[in-house]
Amino acid sequence: MSLRTPEANASEPPLDCPCPPQGLVEVVGKKWALCVVTLLGKHGPQRFGTLQRSLPGVSPATLTSTLRQLSLEGILSTVPVLRDRRAHGSYGLTPKGVELYRSLLPFSRWLRS
Repeated sequence: MSLRTPEANASEPPLDCPCPPQGLVEVVGKKWALCVVTLLGKHGPQRFGTLQRSLPGVSPATLTSTLRQLSLEGILSTVPVLRDRRAHGSYGLTPKGVELYRSLLPFSRWLRS
């Protein structure tokens, strides 16, 4: 087996990195982001208070920041939900968020195995 030095590889083209875009990792790599995506994917649109009660240990400021970042990335949006004849603002997944949620399901099954 021959060991190649970096100088020997200088003439070879760089490899295409299959890593996800760095910005996405910065958002969904946050502690609560995937939890929010999973909750909304499984249970549909939810109000802020319900999300906070469902995520023990998350502070309101952290949850607000997480929701804001996910919104900026186009993963979730606020959606009106009618309850008691009044519209309430809730958070729901966008089509991009649903796609992310579905892509997490095999990973989730793998973690449980």
